[in-house]
Amino acid sequence: MNRVKAHDIELAWDELGSGEPTILVVPQWFLSSRSMRASALVRRLAQQHRILLYDRRGTGASDKPGPPYTTARDSRDLAGMFDALSLDGVVMLGHGVRGSQVAMHFAGHFPKLVRAVICIGGTPRWRAGPEWPYGLNDGAWDAAFGKLESSNEPPPGASLAMNEDWEAAGRERALDILRRTRDEDLRHFLPKVTPPTLIVHMREDRLVPFEAAQWLAESLPHGVLEVFDAPREIPFHAHEELADHIEEFLRTTG
Repeated sequence: MNRVKAHDIELAWDELGSGEPTILVVPQWFLSSRSMRASALVRRLAQQHRILLYDRRGTGASDKPGPPYTTARDSRDLAGMFDALSLDGVVMLGHGVRGSQVAMHFAGHFPKLVRAVICIGGTPRWRAGPEWPYGLNDGAWDAAFGKLESSNEPPPGASLAMNEDWEAAGRERALDILRRTRDEDLRHFLPKVTPPTLIVHMREDRLVPFEAAQWLAESLPHGVLEVFDAPREIPFHAHEELADHIEEFLRTTG
C-alpha cells in the first residue's frame, strides 16, 4: 500500500491494472481497498483500466482522526489526493450509498477533474421523510442495522476481507459512518454533478428502492439508469454483465 498526504491526513492507496480511463473506486460504508481488491467486478475492470483503490478516512490503513465522518470530509480528502497524485480525467466508481454519495459530491465540486461517474446501489437520500418516501423508515432501518448497535460483530454474511475491514475501522467509527450516510441529503446538490453518470440499481435491493434510483438518474444533468434483476450483491455475482455495461457507458461518453 502507498500513502499520500491529503490536506491534514494521510490516505492509504493502491492500484491495479493499466489502461485509460483511470477508474477510482470509492468503497462503501466501512469497507476499504482490501474488500474492493477482492471484488470480481474490480478485477474484471482492471483487465482494461488502471484502477485506483483507496481507504477513506477512518477505514483500512488510512488515518482515523475521529468523527464526524461526513461525505464532505471524504470529498475534501479526495481533492487532496487528486492534487498530490496529479489526477485528471478520472472515472469515479462509487460502491453502495456512501461510495456513491462521495463520488457525486466530489464530481459536483470538481467536474473538470472527472470524466464520468458510476454509482452502484446509490441514492441521494437514504432516510425516508415526509417529502421523501423513497428512503428507509425507522422500522426498516432497525431491521437492517439495529443489531449492530448492541453488538461488536460485523454485519452477518460478511466475507473475510469485510471482517478485517470491520476490525480495522472499529465498531464506533463504522457506526458513525453509517449514521452520517443515513442523514446525508444530496438532492439539492445534484444539478452540480455535470459529468455523465451511470446509476446502477438492483431491482431486488432491499436498502434502496427502485424509485430512489430512478429519481436520482432523472435529476442528474446527464444521468443514465441501468436496472438489473438481481440482489444488491450483483457486483460480486454478476460482474461480467455489469462490467460490459460499464465499458459500453464509458465508450459512449468518451
